Amino acid sequence: MDQPIYLKREEIKLGCGSTAKSTIVENYFQVIEVDENHVEIYLLDCFDQPVGKGTLISKEELKEYIPCPDYFKGKKSPKEIQIEKHVQAGNLHYEKREFFSAEYEYNQALAMNQEHLQANLGKGKSLFARGEKEAAKEIFSKLSRSIILYQKENKHVFNELGIELRKRRMFEEAISNYLRAISIDPQDEVLYYNLGRAFYEKGAREEAMGYLRHALGLKANFKEAEEFLSRLQSS
Repeated sequence: MDQPIYLKREEIKLGCGSTAKSTIVENYFQVIEVDENHVEIYLLDCFDQPVGKGTLISKEELKEYIPCPDYFKGKKSPKEIQIEKHVQAGNLHYEKREFFSAEYEYNQALAMNQEHLQANLGKGKSLFARGEKEAAKEIFSKLSRSIILYQKENKHVFNELGIELRKRRMFEEAISNYLRAISIDPQDEVLYYNLGRAFYEKGAREEAMGYLRHALGLKANFKEAEEFLSRLQSS
C-alpha cells in the first residue's frame, strides 16, 4: 500500500455506573492527501483494507494521529494478497484443465505485477496446454533469464520452471536453468537430480549419470536418484 498509515488511540467506556470500565481502542487509517490543508482518512479492516467512505479532516486534526511508517513491514500488502488470490484461482483452473480461465486469472495477476514469477509460469503452462506453444516458450525463455528468479527464496519456482522446460523438450533452457540454480544453492540434491534427468532426456547419458552421482553424494538415501542411476548403469 503506497498511502501512509496512521494510528489513532481512543479511550472508550464499557458498561455504566460502578461497573463501568475504560479501555483503549486502536484504529489504523489509510491517509490520502486531498490538498495542502486537508486529507481523507479510511479505516482499515482486519485485512488491512480500507473500508467505507473516507472522512475529510484537516492536516491540523491529523496531528492527533500517530504516523506508522513501518506498519506493513513484514506484512503482505493488499495488492500482494490480491495477486496471490488470482494466482491461486489460476492454479485451481489449471488443475481442472480450464486453461482459458486459468490464463485469465494469471493475466489479472500480471496486470498488477508483470514480473510475478508464479503468474508468468502459470500463464506459460496454460498457453502451452492450449497449443500456443511459441507464446508459451517465449514466457519460459524470459523466465529462465530472470535475475529475480535465482534467489534462494524462489527455489521452488525455478525448480518447477526447470521441470516445465524439460517437459516441453526445451532441454538447453532447462539445463541452463538448473545450472544457474545450482550456483545459488549448490547443496540441493534435487537440483542435481533434475539436471540429470534433463541431460538424460537430451541424450547425454554420461552427463546424466554424473549429476545423479553428485545428488547421491549430497544425500546417500536419495531413493529416486539411486533407482534412476541403477537403471542407467544396467541398460
